[in-house]
Amino acid sequence: MRPRESWSRARLANLVVVWVILGVACGGSTSRQSADGTAPVVSGRLEAGLRVLTFDPAAGDQHFTVYRGDYVRPELAGGGAFNLEIPRLDLARSFPGATGEQPYFKVPDAGVFEFRVGEGGGVIEAIEYAAPQYHEVGAREAALMIGNVKPLILDVRTEREFASGHLADAVLIPVQGLQRRIGELEAHKHGTVLIYCATGNRSTVAAKLLVDAGFKNVVNMRRGVAEWTWEGLPLVK
Repeated sequence: MRPRESWSRARLANLVVVWVILGVACGGSTSRQSADGTAPVVSGRLEAGLRVLTFDPAAGDQHFTVYRGDYVRPELAGGGAFNLEIPRLDLARSFPGATGEQPYFKVPDAGVFEFRVGEGGGVIEAIEYAAPQYHEVGAREAALMIGNVKPLILDVRTEREFASGHLADAVLIPVQGLQRRIGELEAHKHGTVLIYCATGNRSTVAAKLLVDAGFKNVVNMRRGVAEWTWEGLPLVK
């Protein structure tokens, strides 16, 4: 390789590193902001990493807003079992469900999803999460950040997933327990926290929990370990 070509490639690599760092520091993000710049009103409440939505089986014009990546635990006003159908999510089953069946469903993409519950129905609108303290990066950008910014790396998957392979130096706190364990991360509140999961859904939920708790620079690896391994980046066991 000629010296000039080698210098040019090195310069390009340095520019990429600077771009990643500045993008995080200055608020770069692929998340969609609301039209008036204010935070959207999101439905339900968060419990153990799940967004709980309360349905009315007699109302036909219900509208819920959730974040893309939310795991939703549905319930009925007044309690009881019910059938829920969301065609776009290929969901048609009863809740709470049989023993051992997950009492929630995932909303992996942004969009509008019609649903039916009893004689009622409506739509669930999934939007991208956006906040000044929140940013998204791809796997390659995350790798550059780890090498240059030295963030706290937070894995929010299960213990089994973590044991199968994780990013070096990652701290494991499954998203289901993050609300009650968030104090363990207090020392990193003003630093950079890089969060990841399998595909970027649970990490989005975890990122919002950290932002709501006052963390100042939360970075989500948008497509999780799936993209990390696809890029040929290393995991440790």
